[in-house]
Formats: sequence, structure tokens, C-alpha cells
Amino acid sequence: MRKKILSLLLIAALSLGMTTGLTISASADQLEKADDGTAAQEAAQERIESGDYPTIVMAFMTWAGKLVGTDRISEKISEITREKIGVNVELMPMDSASYAQNMNLILASGEQVDLFNVVTLGMMACVNKGYLLDLEEDDLLATYGQGIIDAFNTVELGGCRVAGTLYGIPVKKDDAAGRFGMSIPVEYLDAIGFDYASMYANEEDEIIYTDFETIEDILGRLHEQYPDKTTFYMDPTSIIGQCLLIDSPNDNFGVLLDPANSLVIEDLFSSDLYMDLCSRMYRWNQNGWISPDAITETNATTTQVKAGSLCAYKTATKPGIRQQESNLCGKPVVIFQLGEDFKASNTYLNMPWAINQNCEDPVAAMQLLNLFYTDPDISTLICWGEEGKEWKETGDGHITFMDGVDAQNSEYYNNVNWQMPNQFIARIWEGDSLDLWERMQAYNDNAVTSKAMGFTFDNSDLAAEYTAMTNVYSEYSHQLELGFLDPEVGIPELVDRLKAAGLEDYMAEKQAQLDAWAEANGVE
Repeated sequence: MRKKILSLLLIAALSLGMTTGLTISASADQLEKADDGTAAQEAAQERIESGDYPTIVMAFMTWAGKLVGTDRISEKISEITREKIGVNVELMPMDSASYAQNMNLILASGEQVDLFNVVTLGMMACVNKGYLLDLEEDDLLATYGQGIIDAFNTVELGGCRVAGTLYGIPVKKDDAAGRFGMSIPVEYLDAIGFDYASMYANEEDEIIYTDFETIEDILGRLHEQYPDKTTFYMDPTSIIGQCLLIDSPNDNFGVLLDPANSLVIEDLFSSDLYMDLCSRMYRWNQNGWISPDAITETNATTTQVKAGSLCAYKTATKPGIRQQESNLCGKPVVIFQLGEDFKASNTYLNMPWAINQNCEDPVAAMQLLNLFYTDPDISTLICWGEEGKEWKETGDGHITFMDGVDAQNSEYYNNVNWQMPNQFIARIWEGDSLDLWERMQAYNDNAVTSKAMGFTFDNSDLAAEYTAMTNVYSEYSHQLELGFLDPEVGIPELVDRLKAAGLEDYMAEKQAQLDAWAEANGVE
């Protein structure tokens, strides 16, 4: 009833404005805000008093599928959410290798999933398939997600808009990413006698900035020392995004090759940058540094390191990366970086949290998502597990493993905290500095930033071309980018087929939309 009254008041105000020529600045969401969250409180209280708690299913990707302790953590979170907003929570983690396929089946079939992360699914693909709810419809976010609004600035939230519609909420994480990072266990570097300790610029540094000559020397020595192990591996789904300092608005079919200085859309696959990358990988493959099974490998890089079958792997870099990767590998690692830190236009579109268009209770789902962004206890549970089971306090402000627990035997050692809604409010793991998140914010602020930050390309009118080009690219991408196909042969074939599939028209439309966006936002 209250919302109906507000709506009627707004309609009356707008009608008055239209008939008198006055400008009416009030809006429904502003009116809701003025009530200081009463509607949200009432919705939660109604569920609590009824005792009829809806279950909100929350899906996300992990490197190791559903962990043994997942149901226990779901219940621990539910103990908090039942008391605060009257909902139960069911966490639904899925293995990275099958996440996109499983989620597409779930979303298409109508099986229940209320909140989900779009990572590997693709934001535009989800929009085009009608999977995502407009989060501002009926003032949903303004009324039931005030904590989310307070956690982000306008640019960050705006980065999850497509054609003006807000379809997702960004993750609080490292917005920037260091290009072409590499992780190598300390034990392997020690075994080949490589002096990494002297390469840190400062004592507190955790990343060694170096060049390809140094890295290729290391890989060659590792291959000679460990001929039975894979020398180097990189996840084929993220090679371009983690290796090249380019901006790919929504996809790689038309990119900004000089994103800090130019708004000109160009063909990546015809560029020297792509040829150089593929040529390097081809040489590495010919040297025997890349496993012959790299294309079909389904185990995560850190899982391969744990198993003792991998020496080095590509990773995005950020503050805290050395401790993160050491935890995931179960052994200390050294992090190298060959490129710059960069923040792309689609930074906030890579892995936002969304509400399923078919969610039966969007209000409850939004209120739960709001808690994940604002409640430190809930954030710590989904990031690190349960106190007394997975972790304990250290006495200096950190947390660490319980006695007898480690990364390999923990029932809930979440290896994707960067995908969780707000790790910035969770407890900090031993080994990371207590000011990690302040450093992370400074890192985000100082990274090379695309001039197109916040631009979203709407390819809905070119869905057929996008599908055709994606099918073509999928035939060549792993072969070229993992070094199994001579780029002098493969790249011209790829370019010709992409153009035949509509690449030039697609790029022209992307340029037109970017130009319009730039004009509207005063970007030159």
C-alpha cells in the first residue's frame, strides 16, 4: 500500500509539472530514500515474523567445484540472514570448467537460481538471452540495496549498465590488473639457482617487474631441470585479457590498441600486438615449454602446481597476489610481471553479481545481496569459512588456518575471493598486510585507465554476426594463443574468416556507439 501511495504521489507531481510547466526533480527512488529504509525494514520484518523464510540460491564459479563444507557455510550464513532479513541461503558453487554451460542450462530451464555471478557467462550474452533483471525496476536497488549504493561511486555502478539499464553490481576487488603476470614456486627457482631475492625494488615489494628475456631464461632452465613437468601453462580463456594492454569493449571484435590515449576501434587480430603474442607462444610451444595437452586441460593452474605437475603459470597481478597464489598453491611462490597495471572499460562488467530475471522474490534477493556488501561476518564466512573450523585469530588482527588445517585439507577454502561481493570488509589472512584494501584502492586509482571507462557496447542488433565470429574465433583461439598453430599461417586465415562473418560491420557499429558515448560524456 505504501508503495502505491508513493507512486500515486509521484504521478500526481509529474502531472502537475506537465500541466504547469514546472520542473519536478523528485523521483520514486528519492522518495523511498527519504523514508530512511523503512520499506526494506518492513519487508524483512514481515518475513521474520511469518517464519516463512524463502531460500535464496546463490551461484558462483570456483576452481575446485563444490567444497565439502559448502552446506555448513550456507547454514552459518543463514543463521545471520534469518535473523536480519528473514531468508535462508543456499550457496551453489560450480567448477570453472562447467560453470558457463551449467548456468546457461539452469537459466534457460527455469531451475531456481536467484543470485549469480556472470563470470565466464558474459554480461552481454546474459542480457541478450534475457537472463538478467533490471536492478532499478520498481526502485529495487534504491529501496532495498542502499548499502550497495553507498559502497560504490557512480562510475563503478555505471560500468554495469547496458544501454542505460543496470543489470549487475560490481565486485569489490582489484579493478585494475597487471598485464602478463607469472607465478613460479620458490622451490623451483631455488632448484635452478635463480636469484630472485635481489630483483625486488624494495623490501616490502611482492612483485618483480622484469622482461621477457629474463622470463624465457627461467623457463628454459625449468624445462631442463624438470623435463617431466609442464614448464608453463596459461588458462586459454583469459590469454588476451591478461597479456595485452588493450581495451576490448565487451569482446575482442574491435578493440582499442592504445586505450589510454585513443578512442579508435581497430582490428586486434590484424595487429602486430596479436602477432607478437601468438609468435611468442608458438616459440614457447616449439621449445617444449607448453604441455601438448594444454588445450584440453581442465584442472586449474594452482591445482596442477599442488599436484607437482606444473612449474609456472600466467596470472593477473595486484596487491596481495603473492600471498593469494601461495595459499592457492599450498607453497610459497614468486610473482613476476612483464606489463603495466591497467583498468579497462569493461572492468565492472567482467564479473558482476546479478539477479535472475525469473527470480520469484527479487526483494529478498536484493536484500541478501545488500547484506553481502555490508555485513563483515557474512563476507568473512563466504570468503574464508567458519571460525573454529577453517580459521582462527592470530592475535595481531589477522586470521589463519586452524591447527591441523591447510589449503589442501580444509573443508572450505574458497579460492575465488575476488569473485565474492565484498572481500574488502572480510577478515584479512595472515601474510597480507592489514592495510591491504587501502593499498588495493590506491592500486586501482593509479593504474593506466582506458579513455572508454564505463562504455558498454550493445551488440543486440548484431547478435548473428557476434555468434558467427565467436564460432570462427573458437576454432583458432586456443590453437594460436597456446602456440599449437603457426601464426604466420593461422592468423591470416582467422582474419579472413572473421571479416567474412561480419567483423568490419561489427567494428563500425562499435565505433559509432563509442563515439556517441564519448560525445554524451564529454570524452575527447
